[in-house]
Amino acid sequence: MLMSLQETATTTQNVFTPFPLPMHLGFCIAATIVYGIYFVKQKTIQHFLLLLACDLTFITQINTSKPALTFLFIAEVVLLLGAAVFSIKYSRDQKAAEKEKKKAPKQNGDAVDNAFED
Repeated sequence: MLMSLQETATTTQNVFTPFPLPMHLGFCIAATIVYGIYFVKQKTIQHFLLLLACDLTFITQINTSKPALTFLFIAEVVLLLGAAVFSIKYSRDQKAAEKEKKKAPKQNGDAVDNAFED
């Protein structure tokens, strides 16, 4: 019993890393793949910012000093706010482009429809 208490005291889990190293590494790799594919396909900055935000969390596995955690906190807030702003901007641009597309007259209509227009 005394041995198990000493063992538990020496192997406490880091509060800033809730996942073990292999699980966290798997999460970072999966996030990099998913957001990387979205970034390549859609060419939108918000997916790149989310990719960086997910991968930066790996800093907690390497260094848990106060300056490193402060840097991580500030970087995460900036990246997530940036991703939100760019996502909203992208969404508004998409809606505006859709409205413009609906407003524009038909350019390449059906030949039969064009033949009977007055």
